[in-house]
Amino acid sequence: MEEIGFDLIEELVGETKKAFLEAGELGDKRVETKELNDIVTDVDLFMEKRITSFIEKEFPEHSVYSEEKIADETGSEYQWLIDPIDGTINFVAGIPLFSTSIALRRNEEILLGIVLDWGANNVYYAIRGKGAFCDGEPICVAKNKGLKDSIVSFCLTAHYTEEEIERVLDVERRLADKVRGLRLIVSSAIELAWCASGKTDGCINIKPSIRLSSTAGILLVEEAGGKVSNVSGSERARCDTMLATNGLIHDEIVGVLNK
Repeated sequence: MEEIGFDLIEELVGETKKAFLEAGELGDKRVETKELNDIVTDVDLFMEKRITSFIEKEFPEHSVYSEEKIADETGSEYQWLIDPIDGTINFVAGIPLFSTSIALRRNEEILLGIVLDWGANNVYYAIRGKGAFCDGEPICVAKNKGLKDSIVSFCLTAHYTEEEIERVLDVERRLADKVRGLRLIVSSAIELAWCASGKTDGCINIKPSIRLSSTAGILLVEEAGGKVSNVSGSERARCDTMLATNGLIHDEIVGVLNK
């Protein structure tokens, strides 16, 4: 494909904003339960269809993977990863901590990432090698060098198993008296965007994931000067845990989590 440019991001953001506005006119939002006590709404499905249709029209040779409908893994080397509403439980409850995440990768290399933080009306985006931005302004990670000065977010939600819940609570116990603050947000895309822009210093997800909601945010953090690994501090596998930080506290937090 041709070189990725900011004009493509502008088009994708425009289409996504249009889809979100139109989804708001659906009336009663039908809510369905899926894995364990997780949910999906008509808004998720409507936006997924609209964003996917735009990408398939512009890039018919590309594969598209999305939150509610996973495509065939044997597709193109170019893969789009979409989470139409990351933080659906927050969205349904009226809590303004939900987002839309769109990313493009070639094989395992992330090329482009977009996160729309709907509650704050912020658009974050990054292109590999060209930096990370929020609403057109460059962003960078925080400069805090120690956990004692840091705010770290973590995830705990309805579709975690008992074992995963215990692991999250162990993470909380290990960090509670070592950081300035722990935050439970439950929108990976927002957590990563906030880390990239210096609002927080790190985020942790102990449940292995295939990165649908985090791919765009991972590129944001990396392009903003941060670091991403699994919670053991090693390079992430295709489905793995996640630790993203400003880079300066990375080794310290890995040590605390794996002591």
